[in-house]
Amino acid sequence: MGDLKLTKAPIALFCALFLFWILFTGKLDVAGLVLGIILCVLVTWFTWRIFVPPAHELPGQVAPVLHFNLAWSLVFFPLFFWEIFKATVQVAMLTLKPDLNLMPGIVRVKTNLKHKTSLVMLANHVTLTPGTVTVDVDLVHHELYVHSLNLRTLDECAVCADVNKLEERLRRLVE
Repeated sequence: MGDLKLTKAPIALFCALFLFWILFTGKLDVAGLVLGIILCVLVTWFTWRIFVPPAHELPGQVAPVLHFNLAWSLVFFPLFFWEIFKATVQVAMLTLKPDLNLMPGIVRVKTNLKHKTSLVMLANHVTLTPGTVTVDVDLVHHELYVHSLNLRTLDECAVCADVNKLEERLRRLVE
């Protein structure tokens, strides 16, 4: 059964990459599809082992394998882009104020993510959101240290709540 999962992993990764290739390029001509297939095969060839550990490491020596939920990605990515849009508007409104009375700060956020890859993915998603930057990731204690642009309007609890909401969505997507 474990070997079956290992053979499905590169195929699933290739299919996901090729789907994103078609969505992002919007081209269905032969040259575009052939280029997409070639690039997706190369990326799959070089990266799929990052997401799936070798069979001899599976019995408990490593964290559980990530399982990408394609159906949940149809919900996750639009919600994530909406969050980025809202944060962009908030940061733009802050910069347009004549008196920038900001109170930046760093907040420690505890997470319940089991896999270090998903924790790093969460850190990257937080950093992609305008107004926040992940400055450190504690893989041992499953914590993020998030710098917020303005803790005056978004207090420490709100930062933790926003990150935890994103964490729950990410857990549904990959764990």
